[in-house]
Amino acid sequence: MISLKRFSLADWLKQVGSACRRFPLALLLLVFLTGYLMFLIHNNGNHVDGKWAFFFIFYPATGSLLAVSLQLLTEDFKHRWVAFLTQMCVHALWLGVSLYLTQFERFSVQQMVGVSATVVTMVLSLFLLCFYRKDDDVPFWNFAQRLLVALVSGLMVGGILTLGIILFVQSLDWLFGMEVNGWFPYIPTFCLVLLAPLLAMSQIPEGKHKRVHYIAPYTGFIKGVVQYLFIPLLLLYMATLYVYAAKILFTWQLPVGWVCYLVSASMLGMVILIFITYPLQHEQGNSIFKTLTRLLPLAMLPLLVLMSVAIGRRLSDYGITLSRLYVVVFNLWCYAVCIGLLLCRNRRIWWVPASFAVVLLLISVGPWSIPNVTERRLQGEVREAFMASGIKQLPLNGAQYDNWLKTADKEVAESIDAKLYYLQLDYGYDSTLGLIQKDAVVGLMDSHRGGTVVSEDSSMRFYNNSENLMRNVAIPHGYTHVCAVQGVDFVKQNGNRMVLDVHAWITATVTTYRFEAMLNQFVERDIERNHHNSVEPLILDNGDVVLIVDNFSLTRSQQGTVTYASISGILFTK
Repeated sequence: MISLKRFSLADWLKQVGSACRRFPLALLLLVFLTGYLMFLIHNNGNHVDGKWAFFFIFYPATGSLLAVSLQLLTEDFKHRWVAFLTQMCVHALWLGVSLYLTQFERFSVQQMVGVSATVVTMVLSLFLLCFYRKDDDVPFWNFAQRLLVALVSGLMVGGILTLGIILFVQSLDWLFGMEVNGWFPYIPTFCLVLLAPLLAMSQIPEGKHKRVHYIAPYTGFIKGVVQYLFIPLLLLYMATLYVYAAKILFTWQLPVGWVCYLVSASMLGMVILIFITYPLQHEQGNSIFKTLTRLLPLAMLPLLVLMSVAIGRRLSDYGITLSRLYVVVFNLWCYAVCIGLLLCRNRRIWWVPASFAVVLLLISVGPWSIPNVTERRLQGEVREAFMASGIKQLPLNGAQYDNWLKTADKEVAESIDAKLYYLQLDYGYDSTLGLIQKDAVVGLMDSHRGGTVVSEDSSMRFYNNSENLMRNVAIPHGYTHVCAVQGVDFVKQNGNRMVLDVHAWITATVTTYRFEAMLNQFVERDIERNHHNSVEPLILDNGDVVLIVDNFSLTRSQQGTVTYASISGILFTK
């Protein structure tokens, strides 16, 4: 690393040149990504296939991240051919994954979670991959803090340059009347997509600077902030949770759901504090401080038990969901981290983020992943409930499902309706087609207000993407005016029936038209859209006017009732 005192333009250019030679593939992908984004800006996204646009953005962005991580790992290999083959094999695998993802119009929950977990693992691998050897924790800590500074400084410089250049370009318009607004989108693209990562890569330690075993002592100010501000704040936070745990034991009441978030925040604060203060574990003295920080994992264990009880209550009351299973695994990982830190006396820390990355990847990718397990488990519970009530053949049509809801045990009906609603909401309608047919509408039970709803998401959206409807539809016989309708309108819902008030501009005034529609009409069209590129538009007729719905979005409340509709389409009036 070049110190500020010896900084010069020649030194900076040398650093940038070294980064280009060190990370050539990452730089090539970033140059391509920048050029492609500028191409999209220039053409306003026209004449571009959506699937290939995703590939040409996703693969260069993630591939450049992967290239830097692999270079940091393989540059320490003794044999260059092993390093080359390792990089090529991993890149070929990720290229195949990116091409596979390109074929989908929309990602499933499993794909979205798997891709997100993989990208997070790539980011963590930047810090971890080249420090897997024994006794590498001190070099790992030095490298991690320098890499973090490099990433933050690169982003800051890119952001400052973006604002500065935009202001300069705007001044040309203010002072000389030059039309320069068209250049604005290109500036952040160049500065943040290409320049900022290049500056960050130029600051990543290499050679002997990559593995520094010496830790500079903390200044008195930093040590004081940690000892007299951060640690007391964390202890106060944990003490509050201990008081709450005592209240639970005294009143003999199960903990509420917020406990999971509060304990997780305490755990995160403890891990960050141990990482920040890691150099102090290797300094002479500070015995009281060392003892205190080494006892923190022990103090965290009872709080993790409290978190486990809270999770158990949520699972018992409301059943499994994707997020709850992730919280279960996170809780188990926290136990392992606290026990491991106690055994190593906080002197080994590399394995903490490394284990998190491995566990996250294992539970998020593959047929054994939590999203797949959650879907299969909920489908199995619904199927078992149907069979237990005497139903021998699935899927149920809309009438059969409505009749089952009326005749089944109330609590069972509420639970199954909520689970089907959760499956459709998070996994799409294909996840329930083996259980109920597309004309069955779920999530309408008024008793959901009692708190048995499995899903905690308040939004349900449907889309129908037919294009150029205005130009392709002629005015029907008997109608004299046509106008476009686009906006959000409130909805009154009674079971499957909805009443929509649609507002349209007719002869320079806003007129409201009321339509009655069935919720399953919207549901069926969304299901058809999942299987076909285009579907017939939805036509609503109230006897006086006709509304052809092009795009629509229905939003539900926490209770499952549709509250308003965002509709765009064509309205014909007489």
